Amino acid sequence: MDKGLVLSPVLEPLPPVGPLPQSPPAFPLPPTSSDTAILPEKIVAVEPEPPKPDPDSEKLWERSIELGLDGSDGNSQTFNIRAGLDAKRKTKRHILAVDINYYQATNNSVETANQAFLNWRYERLLAESRWTWFVKGTVEYDEFKAFDLRVTLNTGAGYYFFQREGSSLLGRFGSGFSREIDGPDRTFVPELVFGLEGEHELSKHQKMKASAQYYPDVTEFGEYRIDFKASWQVMLDADKNLSLKFNVHDRYDSTAYGARPNDIDYSIVLLWEF
Repeated sequence: MDKGLVLSPVLEPLPPVGPLPQSPPAFPLPPTSSDTAILPEKIVAVEPEPPKPDPDSEKLWERSIELGLDGSDGNSQTFNIRAGLDAKRKTKRHILAVDINYYQATNNSVETANQAFLNWRYERLLAESRWTWFVKGTVEYDEFKAFDLRVTLNTGAGYYFFQREGSSLLGRFGSGFSREIDGPDRTFVPELVFGLEGEHELSKHQKMKASAQYYPDVTEFGEYRIDFKASWQVMLDADKNLSLKFNVHDRYDSTAYGARPNDIDYSIVLLWEF
């Protein structure tokens, strides 16, 4: 054997080393999609808050119907009927009011009265001021007057002397015109208008209203008209909004063409508000 040759022992390969043991994590890990499905959380429907009520939309309209009947049968036969409709729409800035009234009376089958009135008014409330601007008109029918119809239109300014819950007093000043249709004078008559309108709530079941309008002829102040109304309303049934109403209507016309210048109507009617 050659002394310069050194033989090394044959080394056999080491067996494969298996996975090293792993220590559990300090905090549990969330499962992955390969381990388990992630369930969605329960969805809770959140309802939107209801819109706050607009104070202008609360009870915009005030409406009422009134009706009165009376009559007799015997030595004399009489029959009287009164009917009316009132409607008023009020917001913070606007007032629109309309009222219609009708009256007919017969005595022994002979008609003694036949009247109809239409009144409308638009009022613009000027911000927080006591001042207002108005436009108002009337249509008057009276079969026993010298004319068939009288139309009135006027505009101007109003002023609240006071206004609180249940009570108010409003003054008006303006100008306009009136015209009689199918009457002796068919011209347009320029007029001024001075008016007062007030209401007062005596209690939860009683309230009073009154208004007065003075219409002098601009070209002849000796000729004028006055329209006065007053009413007293007493609640009979609060659940059914049924009331008893006492009305007085006084109309004065200095140009009555031979007839009496003053007409006073009074009535007691049932009133239903809806």
